[in-house]
This record gives sequence, structure tokens and C-alpha cells, in this order.
Amino acid sequence: MKLNQAALGFVFGMGCCVVLYTVMRNQNRSPSWVLRSETNNAGPLKQIRQQGQIVLPDKDGIAKMTVSEAFRTYHSYLDNTDTLCNRKLRMGKLGDGGWEICDDPGYRPVKNCIVYSFGINNDFSFDDDTAKNYECNVFAFDPSMNQASYQRSPRVRFFRIGIDGRDYKKAAWDMRTLTSMKKMLNHTGRVIDVLKMDVESSEWPSIPNMVSSGELSKVRQFLVEYHGTCSERNDCINRLKILKDVHDAGFRKFYVHKNHHCGFTNNFFPVVRTLCYEIHYVNINLM
Repeated sequence: MKLNQAALGFVFGMGCCVVLYTVMRNQNRSPSWVLRSETNNAGPLKQIRQQGQIVLPDKDGIAKMTVSEAFRTYHSYLDNTDTLCNRKLRMGKLGDGGWEICDDPGYRPVKNCIVYSFGINNDFSFDDDTAKNYECNVFAFDPSMNQASYQRSPRVRFFRIGIDGRDYKKAAWDMRTLTSMKKMLNHTGRVIDVLKMDVESSEWPSIPNMVSSGELSKVRQFLVEYHGTCSERNDCINRLKILKDVHDAGFRKFYVHKNHHCGFTNNFFPVVRTLCYEIHYVNINLM
């Protein structure tokens, strides 16, 4: 009996030593995937991997970027998702005019949901599909259309108004902030289930106001087309800071699409880029 106990003790002790040796050996060895990544980093895409950030740094880091770093980060960040939506459903056309809605239970619009749709260009396919399939009340806005405000259908209403970072009128164009529009529609304090924005660069003055006013935090899904090359350093850095504000407000990209009608080439990037990124966000703070 004593011999068996001694043998068992010896085996147990040897086992502990083997486990301890294995742990210490693994702690002193770099993970194999890191080594492979470093080994495979050479070639034409090396600078893109080094300078094109897919996770935005803080604003101090953004402010220090060179023009090439800012350009590569802008076109890398907008071209990659950072969250998963298991079920996406496209409302509207397959091409221009259609947008994806995340249909996962935590983000899914439910009956009597509120949808704001900015930028129509005479194409109501997204608005009509969303109203029909989700039974949402859709408010469509476009100051450029030669169409007076009207009730398009029981759940879709059109306004000849545009969104901007301030309230003003210029000729026939009536431009307002999101806060002003929500007040007009008696939606102050309400959550907007889906806000779609394709407004030909007016997103850049509009979004900072949406952030500072707190209105963006009350949006569950944000679908926006970002316009521009981001080839001028100061302009690009300002846009990256806006994107950082959107991220910090809780928005994560579940789908991105490069509009092929806006393709262009630039020496800072080895493959074709677009002037128009269609970005689909969910607000992780409103699950």
C-alpha cells in the first residue's frame, strides 16, 4: 500500500512538472499567428496594413496623422465592418436607392416604428418597402425635388426639406437640423428606429450637430452615404474626427458597400477606392 502511494505521488509530481514546463515554454514563445502575420507583411500592401487603421485612434492620434496616414485610414476604416448582424434585409432596389436593415431581434424595427429618410431623388423604393414590411411610419425629406410636401401613402409622408447643421433657407431650399425636424413632427425625445441619409456631402455638417445635440444617440440604426476623397490633410482629419464621434456614440458598422459609380484611383492606395461609402450602423447602446 505504501509503495502504491509513493508511485502515485511520483507520477502526480512528474505530471505537475510537465504542465508547469509547458506553460512557461508557451509564455516565452510568440503566438504562431503573429509570426505569420509579420512574415507575410511584405509586398505592395505593406503600407496599407501599417498606416490604414481599421480601428480609429483617439482624436489626438488622428490630429497627428500625415496626409497619407489619414487617407489610408479613412479608406480602410470605412471599408471594413466592426460588428455582426446575422440577418440583413434589403429594403428598396438592389442598386442605388436600396439599403440594408439589420433584422436581428435587438435592432429590428417593430410596428409603428419611426423612420427618417433623407435624400430621395424621386426614388421611394426604400421608404415604400420599409413602410410595407416593417409597418413603420416613414418621413422622407428632399429639398431638391420639384415636388411639394404631400402624403404619399398611409405610412409614408414626404417633406420638401433638407437636413444640415443649422436652420436656414436658401432660395427654394429649406434646410433644418434634426432637432428642428423632430420638433416639427412632435418627435422630440423619441427614438428614431432607422435614419437613412444620402445627402450629397451634407452629412458632414449635419452629423456634428446630431452628435452635440444628443439626437444621434436616439437613433437605433444609422444608414449613411459618406461622400468625398479625403485627399486634403486637414479636411480628412476633420472627417476622421467626425467618424470617431459616431463610433464613440455607440455606432458599429454591420455592413459597408462601395458605390461603384463613384470609383477613383489614388497613389496612396494600390486598389480602386470610391467617393461614396454606403455605411450601415447599429447603435449598441439601444439594443
